[in-house]
Amino acid sequence: MTIRYIINRFNQLKHDYIGETSALRTCCLWAGWLTDFLIYGASISDYFAYGFYKLRSRGKQEYITYRRFHYILRKANDPKDIDICRSKIHFNEYFADLLGREWLDTRKATAEDIKQFAGRHPYFFVKEILSFRGIGVSRMESRGLDAEKMLHEWTKDPQTHYILEEPLTETESIQEFHPWSINTIRIVTLYDTTTGIVHFMNARLRMGNKKNNVDNFHFDGIGANIDIDSGIINGVGYDARNRTYLVHPLTGKQIIGFQMPQWEECKRFIESAARRMPTVRYVGWDLVVRPDGTMCLIEANDNADHDFQQLHNKGLWKEYKAILKHF
Repeated sequence: MTIRYIINRFNQLKHDYIGETSALRTCCLWAGWLTDFLIYGASISDYFAYGFYKLRSRGKQEYITYRRFHYILRKANDPKDIDICRSKIHFNEYFADLLGREWLDTRKATAEDIKQFAGRHPYFFVKEILSFRGIGVSRMESRGLDAEKMLHEWTKDPQTHYILEEPLTETESIQEFHPWSINTIRIVTLYDTTTGIVHFMNARLRMGNKKNNVDNFHFDGIGANIDIDSGIINGVGYDARNRTYLVHPLTGKQIIGFQMPQWEECKRFIESAARRMPTVRYVGWDLVVRPDGTMCLIEANDNADHDFQQLHNKGLWKEYKAILKHF
């Protein structure tokens, strides 16, 4: 991370959250962030997104900052086992019965395998196995596909490794937010193996935007907080630039007050998945509710972003700390 990157990042977030400021005010903000970085471990993003520049010490104690986030990861997750989450092949093999979709490893496939796979699906997704935040994911049409040519493209570079995945359909009420992508539910769990309790720490609906084929926050996606007990969205939608939405900007579907379908089933589904990884205890799970009410597991994130859980919600550090003391 270079000095230029830090300066640009600071100025961009200051613009997004505060706007134009005087030179004196800017200097005060820089001093405030550096102080909060030293005392609380706050990143630049933490400083602006949580409003540290206007909080007293007691308020800053409420939030998971960058430093506290890495403390959670060290306490909860065994580095030897996180590859289950980070490699799409290992994840798909480990949770095969929860995927609800067909997939194909291009390194093990023949051109005929790919031709038959494409014949079963009008389109499909190509994913680099170590991709994250929607980077390295593309949609491919099956019509006119040259299987021999594409297999060569996908396997010619030994540094890259791709899988193909069948597209999913989701329940209509969630699809209506942004029909151009799958809109996933993110549920973050912390599995206390000493008590045997899987704690639900936060839940969000992730909606695509701008007709992108992914719903990731870093591709202009929109998030909204879900009340864990009721499954109702209890806050505004928001994006990575702190723009807020009462309704989805493309479809006009109201965000606040939306009831997640099959909510209790969603929680049971995720609790079952969490219990399979007793050495990776902090996970952000992404799932889809299908039209028939069944669940599909999309991915598991062993380093699910701490800020996404707390924006337009509240600081969650006390809740995490109370559980982590047993680890």
